[in-house]
Amino acid sequence: MNIKVNLMVGEYQLDHVLSIEDHKLESLSEEEIEAVIEIRIRDWANDLIRIAWEVEEE
Repeated sequence: MNIKVNLMVGEYQLDHVLSIEDHKLESLSEEEIEAVIEIRIRDWANDLIRIAWEVEEE
């Protein structure tokens, strides 16, 4: 199964296709497949996005 992901931050856009092997989904219900897809997308985004911050004195 291929999942097209579109990540947008402000004016920037990134399109990517994630793959999950079909045999890993065969015995799963629709709800379980949806959960697997959400986890796969979240893991991909967590690996891609980095946010740094610091407190500035006024």
